[in-house]
Amino acid sequence: MKKITRAVAFAAVVMLSHPAFGQGFGFGAPLSANTGIDISGTWSYGGDQDADYGTAAGAVGDYGGIPLNEAGRLYALAWDASRMTVRQQQCAGYGIPYAYFSPGNFRFWEERDPYTQQLVAIHMWFQTSEVRRTIWMDGRPHPPAWAPHTFAGFSTGTWDKNVLTITTTHLKRAWLRGNGVPYSDEATVVEKLVRHGDRITVFTVTKDPVFLDEPYSKTMINLRNIKDPTAWLYACEDGEEIVGRREDKVPNRLFGKNPYMREWADKNGVPLLATLGGGMTTHPEFAAKLKDAGAAEAEAMKEIVPKPGPEQTSRAVNPDPNDADIHVWKVQGNVYLLIGDGGNIAVQVGDQGAFVVDSGAGKLSDKVIAAIGKLSKNPIQFVVNTSFHPDHTGGNAALGNAGQDPSLPGSFFGGQAPTGATGFFQNPGHHATLIAQNNVLVRMEAAKLPNDMIPPDTYLENRRRKYHNGELVEIFFQPNAITDGDSIVQFRRSDVIATGDIYDTTRYPFIDLKSGGTVQGEINALNSILSKTGYEHDEDGGTMIIPGHGRISDEYDVAEYRDMIAIIRDRVQSMIDAGATVEQVKAARPTADYDTRFGATSGPWTTDMFVEAVYNSLKQSAPAQAARK
Repeated sequence: MKKITRAVAFAAVVMLSHPAFGQGFGFGAPLSANTGIDISGTWSYGGDQDADYGTAAGAVGDYGGIPLNEAGRLYALAWDASRMTVRQQQCAGYGIPYAYFSPGNFRFWEERDPYTQQLVAIHMWFQTSEVRRTIWMDGRPHPPAWAPHTFAGFSTGTWDKNVLTITTTHLKRAWLRGNGVPYSDEATVVEKLVRHGDRITVFTVTKDPVFLDEPYSKTMINLRNIKDPTAWLYACEDGEEIVGRREDKVPNRLFGKNPYMREWADKNGVPLLATLGGGMTTHPEFAAKLKDAGAAEAEAMKEIVPKPGPEQTSRAVNPDPNDADIHVWKVQGNVYLLIGDGGNIAVQVGDQGAFVVDSGAGKLSDKVIAAIGKLSKNPIQFVVNTSFHPDHTGGNAALGNAGQDPSLPGSFFGGQAPTGATGFFQNPGHHATLIAQNNVLVRMEAAKLPNDMIPPDTYLENRRRKYHNGELVEIFFQPNAITDGDSIVQFRRSDVIATGDIYDTTRYPFIDLKSGGTVQGEINALNSILSKTGYEHDEDGGTMIIPGHGRISDEYDVAEYRDMIAIIRDRVQSMIDAGATVEQVKAARPTADYDTRFGATSGPWTTDMFVEAVYNSLKQSAPAQAARK
């Protein structure tokens, strides 16, 4: 009934507003798909269907009417308001549609082709967190799945007479309501804007396969400002709000243990079940469930913890194109992403030879080499491996043989015995130099891989650095993260970091215990990355991140991944402390609020494998921790 009412209300708004703007505009051609009502000007929040919430916040446990699935509900119940004191959350931008509820002003202005005066884009500026948004009106497509995400997302618009329809993708994980109710980076938001006089009615529908059972709709009114409010900025810089707190400590509530989840229900005399959200709370027949108070309470108790049963799998779009081709995306500065051959490949170009991070799985090496050849006038000079795993080293031989290192011939090292410069290669000057942390060499030798796949130029601790193609390139060792030989590579002037599998937007981290990986080392490595990043404004832009697999990211995305792993670690540790076995921990589903984004029940790295790795890693580290105490 609620859904029907909202749809009818929106239709009425469109019909009532049509006469005011639909009778023609004087001289000129009829309205086309690229023409509509002028919404330029400054506007402010004028109320919405949830008027009591003001800035769309609400109390913990007040989720009724939001069609949360299990993952979304558990995520919200595990949220602790103190999480907003974490550095990367303090100045985070407002996403769409949440930004419409922000306590500030916003404005629209048009961009038109200077020669034809055709509408190219409508721009928006939200005062709160200074979100700059572009709504493209020229018919361009949305970017590929491996493109970066922002709080404003990527928006395209079309006019249908006096209704502006906006479709937004490529959003960051953000809030539907400021009490911990999330939407994911897989969400799509569709907005319908209708102007009637000095009001704009905004009708939004959020579709999120990760956290929602069904679409979530909201309506609001925005009022035109008669004069410029002259308040457009939002100065925010993060800092240490909780002095002495460890970087790996992320505030959270254990499943079923949030002490405030009943507060709103008890205050308002509402059954707890009615406050927990879900598609069922949006339908009139839900009221019948509340008539039996005992049964409703029993069902609520089942909703606040993960349900027993089969694990959920990721509902995210796979960003790997899987089309047997190599796709190139300029990240920023001199650095490019090559995606399509297993693990991601980073390429830095300039006046010297190409500097490559990871070589992919090796199945499409000829196409990788051809793509690099289009970016660089010089051959590949260096290839750095972030680990020994085959999806990052499979192309070593092909890329090495296609390159050359002109720094070696005529040098001191070039004058040594034929294999002296590299340990393996007979003619090092006519082969790209392969570089990695020393344990990568050790493990690849132990696996008896061909010599031309093994990186002979190694370092032991801390970092390796080169000044190449006009910028400092630093290779940092990350001990016992995914393996015992992980590196990240930072291109300082380009402000890009290639992380290898320490950061992966497609799955839980592949913590390879047999090869020296640990969950705490993984969290430490993510914090090491975050110590080297910065944002351009309100956790958007700035340092760009190339993950081992998945889409281009920035600081906020890496922090979200770090927070997730730290929270899961805390849950598993709590169960270990209570004496749980690994099978009991897996049955408790400690990853339930993240499985619809990162989970897997088949393939080389499943959710069960990840949970077992976390469990065993923590169990193995317990004696060392006890000894330190």
